[in-house]
Amino acid sequence: MATTSKHSHVRPAVWTTWAPSMGVLCVVGAHLVAAMLGLYTSAPNVTVLQPTGDAFQGHLEISVQASDGPTSAGVRRVEYQFDSSSGAWTPLRLEKETMTYKGRYDLSAVKGGGHSLYLRAADFAGNLRVVSVPVTVSPVEGAGPTMADAKRGPRADKGPAQGWPSETTASGVSR
Repeated sequence: MATTSKHSHVRPAVWTTWAPSMGVLCVVGAHLVAAMLGLYTSAPNVTVLQPTGDAFQGHLEISVQASDGPTSAGVRRVEYQFDSSSGAWTPLRLEKETMTYKGRYDLSAVKGGGHSLYLRAADFAGNLRVVSVPVTVSPVEGAGPTMADAKRGPRADKGPAQGWPSETTASGVSR
């Protein structure tokens, strides 16, 4: 009786570990040493692209570029507040294609006149820079009746309607 045997060629598993290159280790080490020595003390630079000096209605488009320089910790976040620099900050989203932080603020409940937009950039070392931008909000025309209109009564801002008498006597009876 003949026997056949199969010869299988099984390769032994080769276990390798990932080891970063010496260049990566040097860069990471340099940043760790710089952070421990307190060399990352400068706050990020902030350049406001929008808003710019116009009067705004409806929505305020916000566009900001922030950089921390080649030897700093790097920008962690950029946020804004409208008319206040204390309290909760709203984060702007980073568009990586343009490295621009963007957001939109609803102005529908904001009264017309001068206001301030505060922008804050923070880096990974905890350094902060806050800048303020003046913003002028135009009142929305035709926004509906105001409280003053309500106090004057119905149709106070419209004048007499067609077909309505425009004069009344002292007793309130139409002529």
